[in-house]
Amino acid sequence: MRTIFQLFGKSPFGPLVEHTRRVHSTVELISPLFEAFLAEDWERSRKLYKQISKLEHKADLTKDEIRDTLPRSIFLPVDRGDMLRYLKEQDAIADAAEDVAVIVTMRHTPCPDALKPEVMHLVDQVIKTSELLLDAGLELQRLFESSFGGPEVAKVLAMVSEVNDQEWEADKVQGSLARALLEYEEELGAVSILLWMRIIEVLGQVANHAENTGDLLRMMLARE
Repeated sequence: MRTIFQLFGKSPFGPLVEHTRRVHSTVELISPLFEAFLAEDWERSRKLYKQISKLEHKADLTKDEIRDTLPRSIFLPVDRGDMLRYLKEQDAIADAAEDVAVIVTMRHTPCPDALKPEVMHLVDQVIKTSELLLDAGLELQRLFESSFGGPEVAKVLAMVSEVNDQEWEADKVQGSLARALLEYEEELGAVSILLWMRIIEVLGQVANHAENTGDLLRMMLARE
């Protein structure tokens, strides 16, 4: 059965997929940002912050375009409110990535050499969670083409479950890193410890928002 968009108009799912890509492009830059930060390459850190900020702005523009053009009077294959909540939560991933970049470039904060591998482990885990959400989000156009039914739904639901699993792994790494950091309180000082705790927290929020976005995608599919 053809959807009303296939008959009469432009699907909103193409722009939604583009928003997914743009959001993840901000997250990808977290890795080189932290490599520069841990190497105390402050100039490169600031340049990467500017790149992340520009990409976050592009994601915002796509989000606003979708909101402005999403029809109110034509039937959508999924609930309009669910789609807008999904869009908002997905955009929060890019917001959190930009927040990380802001905090990282706020101050020349050192990191003990012994903790640098664990910091990058958390960064890698957060990016992996976002990558898995990207894979699920890219399926939206195919879901639309199948009228949100058939085997494609089961495939995406399995992807969302993997997003949840990887976010849980990120939580474990986040907790381990925070506990290890406290052992360096005397060496780093209170200000650096507090800033690192905030960095770890906001990094975790990137993965949290990815998990929440996946849960909203699951909700849209469950209502079909």
